[in-house]
Amino acid sequence: MPSRLDELFSPDRLRQNWQKPLEPPANPVPTSPNSDVNALYHTLLGLIQNRFKDAARLSVLVDEIQRQIELAFPLDANAAAADAKQKESIVALLEQLEELLWALELSERQGTR
Repeated sequence: MPSRLDELFSPDRLRQNWQKPLEPPANPVPTSPNSDVNALYHTLLGLIQNRFKDAARLSVLVDEIQRQIELAFPLDANAAAADAKQKESIVALLEQLEELLWALELSERQGTR
């Protein structure tokens, strides 16, 4: 009687596994640059909310940035690319956000002393 290992590693049995049809590779879901921009913005919001307990104070500016990003980088596949003026507007709003975050950080540091 052949041993169990001989049965498991018999050439006939192994050949069956070698001859299995290959599965076609999965088609990657194409991502648009616009969806990347929106995803990065939502990641930024998550980081801000995790870092600052008073992040709700920024809601007006955050909502405006969100609105500008949705206008400039719509998730619609047929949408046109953002123009330079829209991008400059978003950058200016992000700079305001950066200054306000800096002020929030300073106020938190002052509160801990």
